Amino acid sequence: MAFIEERIDTVETDIAEIKDRLGNIETSVGLLQNSMANLEETQALMRDDVADLKAGQMEIRDLLARVVARLEGVQ
Repeated sequence: MAFIEERIDTVETDIAEIKDRLGNIETSVGLLQNSMANLEETQALMRDDVADLKAGQMEIRDLLARVVARLEGVQ
């Protein structure tokens, strides 16, 4: 009987350890999901910044074209 009780204790200990590991995995998955959300937000901000830079570049190009056109007209 002692052998069966020892085996039951071992199985119960193993089950408790598995539950603990699953809890740790769930926590890790939650942290990864938060990290992914933060990365997506950062990527969206960078995408907006790139769009703003492109718009600014086009504005500068148009202004320079007008300056060159005026200078050519003056000379």
